[in-house]
Amino acid sequence: MPLHLQRNPVICAAELDGEVCLFHPDRGEYLNLNTSGSAIWNLLDTPLEREELIARLLDLYEVEEAACRRDTESFLARALEREMLLEAEVAP
Repeated sequence: MPLHLQRNPVICAAELDGEVCLFHPDRGEYLNLNTSGSAIWNLLDTPLEREELIARLLDLYEVEEAACRRDTESFLARALEREMLLEAEVAP
């Protein structure tokens, strides 16, 4: 079963001027997302596989696939490390 990216349910999120600010209450950490990070957060209102997330971002932005993939993977690595996002199997 493929892994899906999803929001960590303990995260508090607020949108300000089109950008999302996240707070992890267990770690006491904030993360301010730029426009593309905010788009990723908003797309993950339901769990998605990485490839589906990248495909949706490519539909939203005029960007080369390699650049989109590189930037998305970089963001995901940081968000997963900080436990703002989770990666898990999702039952069908």
